[in-house]
Amino acid sequence: MRRFPIYLALVISVLFSAHAEADDTARQAMLDLQDLLRSQTSTATYTMRVSTPEWQRSIRFEAWDDRPGKRFFIRIIAPKKDRGTAYLKLGGNLWMYLPKLERDIRIPPSMMLSSWMGSDFTNDDLVKSASVVDDYTHRIIARDAQSFTIESLPKDDAPVVWGKLVHVIRNDGIPLSEAFYDEHGKKRRLLEFSDVRNMDGRNIPTLWTMHPLDEPGKQTQLRVEAMRFDPEIENSIFTRAHLKRAGGR
Repeated sequence: MRRFPIYLALVISVLFSAHAEADDTARQAMLDLQDLLRSQTSTATYTMRVSTPEWQRSIRFEAWDDRPGKRFFIRIIAPKKDRGTAYLKLGGNLWMYLPKLERDIRIPPSMMLSSWMGSDFTNDDLVKSASVVDDYTHRIIARDAQSFTIESLPKDDAPVVWGKLVHVIRNDGIPLSEAFYDEHGKKRRLLEFSDVRNMDGRNIPTLWTMHPLDEPGKQTQLRVEAMRFDPEIENSIFTRAHLKRAGGR
């Protein structure tokens, strides 16, 4: 009988280690996913189409991404009325340059959940795109022959807006979908990935479709037209001075 507590402690230790290993595996899968879609640095051209039952709108833009530096720069190139609008992310801060006003403004925290350029993506999606790995804990909750599912829950002190994220990833690392839940556990948005193509030597999904689940018939499709992985990007790109220079082109 004296050996029972020792045996129980050993079983608990083994179970805890297995759970920790599963969490480490899930976190590594999320890191691998970020590296697949963004690498360390990247440049890309996108077309975004916002569709509702009443109207459609398309926007074309260029993007420069420095993942380790948590820096991002976007310049709108079409349509003509939006050309020159630019965005700069530095860490958790986001600035927007308005060419008609010839000035940049800092987007306050109260506007982070506001629509980005009229789409179903938000300002928060731009700012927090690199923080999912560190701001959430991750665990694999399902697996089948084709894919596995990761549940991501926010850490206690993490400055995030979603109560849960659920990612479905193919066994070869290609993402299939990402679901966004509010703090009450209700699913609010679904992001689907499709049309895998080769971009600069790697296979990635080139069509990202965001569905706002409380607005039937509305969606935003983000199409990757071209992408380069791990290019050298000048530091001057990620400055507020560059906002105005890029906006004046």
